[in-house]
Amino acid sequence: MVAAGVVAAVFAARSVAHTDAARSRQAFTTASAAVASTLRLAIQREDDLIVDASGFVIGNPAASSAQLRAWATSVHLLARYPELDGFGHSVIVPRSQLPAFAAHALVDPTGPLGPGGTFGLIPPGVRPFYCLVVAGVGYVAATALPAGFDLCSRTVGYGPLATRDSGETAFLPLRVGATTSLSVVTPVYRGGAVPTTVGGRRAAFLGWVGMNFTPGIILKQALEGHTSMGLTLRHPNSLPPVVFRSGVAPRSAQSETVNLRNGWTVQTFGTSASGGVFANGDALALLLAGLALSTVLGLLVFVLGTGRARALRLVGERTGELRHQALHDALTGLPNRALIADRIEQLLARNRRNGTSGAVLFVDLDEFKNVNDTLGHEIGDRLLVAVASRLTSMLRDADTIGRMGGDEFVILIDGGELKAAPELVAERLLDVMRQPFTLDGARLPLTVNTSIGIAIGDRHGAVEFLRDADVALYQAKATGKNRYSIFHPEMQTALSRRAELEFELRSALQDKQFRLLYQPTYNLNDLTLVGVEALLRWEHPTRGLMRPDDFIPILEQTGEIRDVGRWVLREACRQMAAWHTLGYNLDISVNVSARQLDDDAIIDHIRDALDASGLDATSLIIEVTETALMRNAAQTARRLEAIKQLGVRIAVDDFGTGYSSLAYLQQFPVDFLKIDRAFTNAITSSPESRALIATLVQLAKDLGLTTLAEGVETTSQIDHLRNEHVNEAQGFLLSHPLDAATLETKILAPARTRPHSNTRR
Repeated sequence: MVAAGVVAAVFAARSVAHTDAARSRQAFTTASAAVASTLRLAIQREDDLIVDASGFVIGNPAASSAQLRAWATSVHLLARYPELDGFGHSVIVPRSQLPAFAAHALVDPTGPLGPGGTFGLIPPGVRPFYCLVVAGVGYVAATALPAGFDLCSRTVGYGPLATRDSGETAFLPLRVGATTSLSVVTPVYRGGAVPTTVGGRRAAFLGWVGMNFTPGIILKQALEGHTSMGLTLRHPNSLPPVVFRSGVAPRSAQSETVNLRNGWTVQTFGTSASGGVFANGDALALLLAGLALSTVLGLLVFVLGTGRARALRLVGERTGELRHQALHDALTGLPNRALIADRIEQLLARNRRNGTSGAVLFVDLDEFKNVNDTLGHEIGDRLLVAVASRLTSMLRDADTIGRMGGDEFVILIDGGELKAAPELVAERLLDVMRQPFTLDGARLPLTVNTSIGIAIGDRHGAVEFLRDADVALYQAKATGKNRYSIFHPEMQTALSRRAELEFELRSALQDKQFRLLYQPTYNLNDLTLVGVEALLRWEHPTRGLMRPDDFIPILEQTGEIRDVGRWVLREACRQMAAWHTLGYNLDISVNVSARQLDDDAIIDHIRDALDASGLDATSLIIEVTETALMRNAAQTARRLEAIKQLGVRIAVDDFGTGYSSLAYLQQFPVDFLKIDRAFTNAITSSPESRALIATLVQLAKDLGLTTLAEGVETTSQIDHLRNEHVNEAQGFLLSHPLDAATLETKILAPARTRPHSNTRR
């Protein structure tokens, strides 16, 4: 009992010491919050300054550096903001306008010129456009921007271009030579208001107003009244990371980190009370009193001790449960992303130690979203559990499987146990995943397609291993899905090329790099011209004419397909209206993507295109793929019905390649079925293709629809299609896609003398 009393006294004393230490930590946390709040207010103050400067630029968009300086003097700018290094107005200068800008910069330079008073780009290089200061005022020579300093170049650590489209102010690091300062940049638009759409913001964009500040002054102000603390302001997303410091971080200091805005974090450092018993007078006094009373309180200590033991046991069990939940997926029970990353690090260390080579398999379920959309999330969750169970059953004890989230799984194959090549493991997984899943609540067994990316060998860490496997997975999906692909360095190059195209596509529409070609459609009975299909092409400034497969998937992924698709609708309707004026009574078909059909705005876009062009609505045909139809069937049917009410007709493109059935097809207001070119190509050699086309034609007749065959390249194909009573056709045998002028000269004008069979109306 005496021993128990001693233990209780020790624990009580430690508790007092820990409580005092916790209070000290709480006081530090409060002080850290106050410092962070002061820093936020200081940044808000810089926001107010840039609003004033933006108002001046909006009212004087062509102001010179001298006029900016006069305005700054009139409002006592430097006296009110001593931390200000300089400010200026910058604009986007296309490469074609660079010589004119350089000539202006030599007359009214915004900063230091190059050797001999010349104008030179910093960094040098040929780029589609440059972000240059057109008028500026500098107060600190070390941070003065040279006259040709390109703010949008990635090498300077400055990224204002995204603010043009977002309309929001950004706090960014700015490197000039060896000096890094804090820059506040905001876009300005004509009229002072921020347009509501990205296109409107780009059209009204005047440039940026930027302010450069000495961060040390702001940080020093934030630490006023906190002399024993240190402060660090970081921007970890920049390359390399930017760090500003103020104050002194004490030895063995504790720290607090607070997120500010635009990626900036502030970390404060300060001392705290020790948690030791002998360093705390109250704790030491309590310990001595407890030792003196331990004999008297022996029985009480025994009771409390046993109760505390039970509590600790429960806490330990609960802690184990929480640790398991933190490292495992709640749905499947598999290791989650955090635990998988740790296992990969262990795998890499073990392989380096043993001289072996492991592998990471990134597994993704193709089109899993369709299961959630059509059968509900409950069935989707059951399917994920069944997939996890089936994948686990196919692996050895030495291998690890985890769920990364959603429908993505990762499998680790240990190099020491790598008796089978990762490719064989992937093939085995694909084979077992092709077997249907029978789930409670699902009317029919579900078949799941799977894509696998494989990364083999050594890497610097888990992030790189997972990244390479993910790149290989992307390649597997891009080449047809339901297969595996092994990572090669060339894949990263292809991914980089895709990133470059994605960046260049942002300005392609504004720079008028898109154009339309038109593929004629003919009536199969008499080969009369009945319409044309508008096909999008990208006239890249350096890569030349690019086909849709190279850039439309990128547009769909980024969402820019909505703006580009709206332009296609307006341009196609305008061109067909012009042809109608010349007496060519044809229809125009325009493809609409699934992303466009996800938004009710597509109805307004079609209506606007018809109103702007004056084209009769019955002359416009909207083409939608089977996949787009089934992406969100109920909402898609509602939007197509609204489009149909405008008088526009609907065509199902690539019919026969998706998963539509007669029951689904009847939900949509369809007028045309376009038979995919794969069936057209095989019609002369494959009885199965002929039978399928005959079935599709009969289906169309039963529903009162017109059939159109794509990809006609031989006369024998035309004969077979006529025998199957297909109504219309298009393909290279009849005509390649042509630009408007060529189509008018070579096809429309000669056809004008022949009678036109308008069988579509």
